Amino acid sequence: MCAVRGFLLHLKATGRAPSTMECYLRELNFVVKILGDMPLNHITVQHLEQALLLRGGAGFPTTTLSPLTMNRIKSAYRSFFRWTWETGRTVSNPGACLRMGKTKPRFTQPISQEEVKRLLETIASSGDPHAGRDMALFSVYAFSGIRRAEALALRVVDYCPDLRALNICRAKGGQIRIQPVPARLAKILEQYIARLYFRHRLSEITPLFPGRYPDRPLSARQANERFEKWKSLANIRDRITIHSFRAGFATALYRTTRDLLVVARALGHKDVRTTEKYISTDIAGIRKSIEGAFPE
Repeated sequence: MCAVRGFLLHLKATGRAPSTMECYLRELNFVVKILGDMPLNHITVQHLEQALLLRGGAGFPTTTLSPLTMNRIKSAYRSFFRWTWETGRTVSNPGACLRMGKTKPRFTQPISQEEVKRLLETIASSGDPHAGRDMALFSVYAFSGIRRAEALALRVVDYCPDLRALNICRAKGGQIRIQPVPARLAKILEQYIARLYFRHRLSEITPLFPGRYPDRPLSARQANERFEKWKSLANIRDRITIHSFRAGFATALYRTTRDLLVVARALGHKDVRTTEKYISTDIAGIRKSIEGAFPE
């Protein structure tokens, strides 16, 4: 379906993450497979609900999808048909009738500050040829809280030492934002970038975290492989992932500020309800606050 190709081009132009585009393509291809060559204007909400039932398991008894996954599929349908309607490809938007299911926020297990310290010390003392890059990369995750894709998309010029901040050009939703960084991360980045300048001829598009080739950024798969290596060597919990850095950052910041709005802004969230799933329950902190509010 040529409309799907046009939609993907639209997503790319608006800066959507490759993982999002891949997810949308997979779900839209499934609809095409189910509905065949049916014209776009003939597709109704009932057709989309039929595709959802088949995708969700009614047609494939061995497949069971979680409510979160079903919502992601609905989101793909809704986004695509909103685009076809807004661009005049269809006279109506059948996706608008799809209702998102209620789900509980999925809590992200945070990495502790002790685990961060152990991980970075393991990298620093390893003698690995890529230790400097990995030290800088995982420090960015731990002390800035930015997303995995945002960090991997950084260029050398995206760090501003005068402002002590990162320029996030590939933020979620295609937005651009400035992320302040603490002094400890600034020091790591400045030393790392100085070594890059010494070893390579850099340009405005040189990735901050190169992979096999200096002009190409580390891929998500490569970053995950490096993390799994260091996690094993540092004896970090198995359930900790790269995304746990973001939750660990949020938890540490909240324990310091007790201000959910500050944490939301630091994470780039528009809705503080999204922030809540990144913050671990701090019973001791809650008890201290209650005692302070109601002293004897």
